[in-house]
Amino acid sequence: MRLSVAATVLQAAALLLSVDAWAGQPRGNLTLDMAAYPKQPLFDDQNDSRLHPSLSASIDWTARLSSNLRFDFSAKGRVSTQAQDRLFGDIRESLLRFRVADIDVKAGVVQENWSVLEAWNPVDIVNQRDLVEDFQGDAKLGQPGVTATTVYNDWVLSAFLLPYNRERRIAEGEDRLRNLPAPLQEAEFEDGQGRSSVALRGQYRLGDFDLALSYFNGHAREPIYRPIIGSEGLVGFDEVYESVSQTGAELLYVIGDSVLKGEVIYRSAASDDFAAAGMGSETTFNQLTNGFDSMTLYLEAYYDGRSDQAALAPFQRDIYIGARYNLNDVYDSLVDVRLTHDLEFHSSLVDIRASRRLGKQQTLELQLLAPLSVEKDRALQGYENDQYARLSWAWYF
Repeated sequence: MRLSVAATVLQAAALLLSVDAWAGQPRGNLTLDMAAYPKQPLFDDQNDSRLHPSLSASIDWTARLSSNLRFDFSAKGRVSTQAQDRLFGDIRESLLRFRVADIDVKAGVVQENWSVLEAWNPVDIVNQRDLVEDFQGDAKLGQPGVTATTVYNDWVLSAFLLPYNRERRIAEGEDRLRNLPAPLQEAEFEDGQGRSSVALRGQYRLGDFDLALSYFNGHAREPIYRPIIGSEGLVGFDEVYESVSQTGAELLYVIGDSVLKGEVIYRSAASDDFAAAGMGSETTFNQLTNGFDSMTLYLEAYYDGRSDQAALAPFQRDIYIGARYNLNDVYDSLVDVRLTHDLEFHSSLVDIRASRRLGKQQTLELQLLAPLSVEKDRALQGYENDQYARLSWAWYF
């Protein structure tokens, strides 16, 4: 996969040298994080330092090679002195974009977002997740592939060919926010890691109503963790990626200052056939005071009917409540409070964030995270001692 990504970048560079191209200025950011963990880690081999500093950088760049050919590039890297991987980077997007007749084509490393819900997106299956970068699933790894998109009446129709399957990146060894008690050993893909996945998606927009239908056939993005038992007990886990067939739907409807939304899937695999869904709403209240401030309230509920033999999902019987207060001032001051509660295991995850812009190119963010009563919750039990406070400074260029 790394060779194919490198080939894509080199081909694009050759094109840049051979044509009269227009290249935009690179954009990105440099971020310094300092996370403080007041408790000792749950597992013996985790790093027991109270302070975990890290430095990350991201870059986005676009070059127009001709009137019908464009190159987009996006990458991110992080240096973490207390993590298992001291240095990690990934190409999130590296694309040649061009048009053939009425079809828009993207080829290279793609980044797709199929989602309408705030907390979790069961429909979103194209890209693999990077759970070390964000254990709540918001960070994604780049996916090699080719996409073709066209418009037919009021439908936007897309087809995807994804020729390589990436492994999920999860916390291991010294990492905090780690859920498995033993290391990963081997990754097994049911039909081989090089087997191509295919997907189809149609999106329909009519005024305040959006509907998207999708179909995916290939390897699941979340693995089944198979324990390996040795003479002295548990020694590790093999991760098994099943071949799956998934049909999904996303719905969104705007009513005044409120949005109703939902995601539904039906998945078939060797371990289980099941349906899963998330439904929710968000409502914005403007000018709560005499200024330009606003408050957005979120409420979402999730259900997942998979059996214990299927891959573990983080949102199976959960509710999510969130409130985002935006001052809409010159400093972009924002406070975001989120609570996720599991109705089966009675565990909770509290996530509070506050951010503010400093000058024109800098931001400061404070995050407080608290997993509560997670001992019986398989999706969160490894985070029992991982309450933390994190201060982040970012410079944008």
